[in-house]
Amino acid sequence: MKILMIAMPWQGLDTPSSALGVLGPCIRENAPGWTADELYANLRWAEHLMRESRGSITAEDYQNVAGQVFHGVGDWVFTPALYDVDGYRAEEFAEFLRRRSLDPAVPVRMQGHARAFVRDLAAEIAADPPDVVGFTSTFMQNVPSLALAKELKRVAPGILTVLGGSNCDGPQGAALHRNFAQLDFVVSGEGERALPALLDRVARGAGFADVPGLSWRDGDRVVANPPSKAALPFGAVPAPDYDGYFRALGASDVRHQVRPMTVLETSRGCWWGERHQCTFCGLNGSNINFRSKAPARIAHEVRGLAERYRVLDLIMVDNILDMKYLDTAMPELAALDCDLRIHYEIKSNMTREQLSRLKEANVLFVQPGIESLSSHVLRLMDKGVSGAHNVRMLRDAEDLGLNVTWNILYGFPGETEEDYRKLLCRASALEHLQPPTGAWRIALERFSPYFEDPSLGFMFRHPADIYDFIYQIPRDELHDLVYLFDTNDAGIVGPIEDELKLAVDEWAEAYKSSTLAYWVDDRGRVVVEDSRASWPEEVIELDDVQSNVYLGMFQGAGREGVRRRLAERGHAVNEDRLDGLLRYFVDRGLVFEDEGRYVSLALQVDPYRRKLVDGREVAASR
Repeated sequence: MKILMIAMPWQGLDTPSSALGVLGPCIRENAPGWTADELYANLRWAEHLMRESRGSITAEDYQNVAGQVFHGVGDWVFTPALYDVDGYRAEEFAEFLRRRSLDPAVPVRMQGHARAFVRDLAAEIAADPPDVVGFTSTFMQNVPSLALAKELKRVAPGILTVLGGSNCDGPQGAALHRNFAQLDFVVSGEGERALPALLDRVARGAGFADVPGLSWRDGDRVVANPPSKAALPFGAVPAPDYDGYFRALGASDVRHQVRPMTVLETSRGCWWGERHQCTFCGLNGSNINFRSKAPARIAHEVRGLAERYRVLDLIMVDNILDMKYLDTAMPELAALDCDLRIHYEIKSNMTREQLSRLKEANVLFVQPGIESLSSHVLRLMDKGVSGAHNVRMLRDAEDLGLNVTWNILYGFPGETEEDYRKLLCRASALEHLQPPTGAWRIALERFSPYFEDPSLGFMFRHPADIYDFIYQIPRDELHDLVYLFDTNDAGIVGPIEDELKLAVDEWAEAYKSSTLAYWVDDRGRVVVEDSRASWPEEVIELDDVQSNVYLGMFQGAGREGVRRRLAERGHAVNEDRLDGLLRYFVDRGLVFEDEGRYVSLALQVDPYRRKLVDGREVAASR
C-alpha cells in the first residue's frame, strides 16, 4: 500500500519539510507493507506561477507571500480552489491589505492561478492513485491542503486523506475534521506515533479508537480520540530523509532561484517555558514539555546531511537550545571538518564564553528572542532577562561575528510610553550593533498565557479578521479552528508606535556605517574609537579611574558593583564622583543603562585590525 505525503504551499522553497523528512522513515520502520512517497507541491506551485505569468511572478514573490503569516495572505490565495470559484473577495481583501500597509497586487494575481493548479495536481495524483494522501499543515498550509483534498475526493473518492501538523494541535484538529468532509482523518499531536498506527489500522481494516489524537468518522458520527498523555521520547524520532526534496528541487525550474538549506530538529518544547512561559508565545502548542536529542546523535546526523546533500547551511528548528549541548554536542560539531553555517534559537542571557563555543561549532546565525531592551517590558513578557542582558548579547554577538535575528515587540498590558521613550533616547548609542528587523505589535496566539488567561489583559477576543476572508464556517467553529485572535490594543498606541518604527529604520541605516571599538593600551588604559553615524567621530582616551569603570561594566554591573571594583583597585570615589562617571558614559553613548544596570557598548578590537595614526594605535575601520 502507498501513502503520498504532500508539502503544500507555503512551505519555504529553500528548505525541505521537517515533517515529511521524519515521517517517511517512521512509516518505513513502523508500518510494514507501506511505501511512502513525497510531493513537494510548493515547488510545483512556484513553477506554475512562473510559467503561467511568463516570469512576472517570481520565486522571490512566492517567498514574500510565504512570510506574511500574520496576514493570512497565503491561505486567501487558495480560496478559489477551495470554494470552486474564479475569484474570492479580491477587492475587499486588497483593501484589507492596504490598510495594513501591504501591497495586494501580487497576491491578487496569484489567486487567479490557484484553481487551475489544484485541478491539474489532483488529476495527476488520481492518474496513479495512492491509497492515502497525507498533508502536513503549518501556518498558511490549511487552505491549500483543504482545496487539494476536496478536489481529490471529487476525482478519486477512494483515496483516503489525512491532515496533521501544528495547525491541527489542540482543538484545531477536531474543528478542521468536523467542518471539512474532504478530510477522512486528522492527527492532533505528534505524528511519529499516530501516523504509522493509523496506516496499520487502514491496512488491516481495523478500528481507529486506539490511535491517540486521531479524529475520524464512524458512519455519520464524528469521533475525536484523546491525545496521548505522554510526550514522545526523542529517541523515537529518526534522522530525517530529504531525498524527495532534493530530487524535486533538482528537477525544478525554481532551482536557479533557490539556495537550499537543510533542517534538523534537536529538541522539542521549551525548557524555559516549562517554568515561565513567555506571556505572548503560543509556538509550542499544547505540549511545551522539553525533550532533546541524545548529544551523540547530533554531529553524526549533521555530517550525514552535509555529505548526502552537499549543503552546508543548516537550520535547527528547535524553539530553544538545550544548554547541555554547549559541553556535549557543540565540541563534536566543532570537530567536524565541514564549513557549516548553522542557525539556532537561543536564550538571550548567554555569556560571551558560551557564545564563543557556539561560534566554534559553526553556529553562525542565532535568534535570541530579544524582543525588547526594556527590563520592565521584559518582565511583562516573563522573559527572565533584563534589557542589559539583551544589549550585552547584541554586543558580544557583533564582537564574535554572529548574525543575530531579532524583533522589538510591543503592545503588552502594563507597558508605558516611557518604556519606549527611553529606548528612543538610547537607540543612537546602539547603532554599531545589529538592528532589529522591525517593531511589531504582538498578536494574541492560541496556547499563549495571554490567550489561556484573559485576566492577564486581553479579556475580549475573537478570531482574527483575516479569517473572515478565508473560511466559510460558523463563528463558534472558527474559534476552535484558528491560531490568531484579534483583541483590544494594550500598551502603547498612537504616534509613539510610528516613532518606534522610524527609529528601527534609522538604526538599520546607521548600522551600515557605524563602529564603536576599544582596546587597552600599554599603560592599562582604555582607548575608545567612535565612528557611529550619530556621534562625533573621535578617539577617546580614558584615565585610570574611567578605564576601571568601563571595564567593570563589560559583563554588566550595578552602581555598587562599580564602586566595589574601584575600591578593590585603590580608587576611592565619593557619591558625586561616581554619579559623574556613570552619567558621562551614558550621556556620551558609551554605556547602556536600564534600571540601574550598566553595560559597556564598545567592541573589543582585534590586534590585527589596528593601525598607527600620528603615533597612536587606533582601530582600523571595517
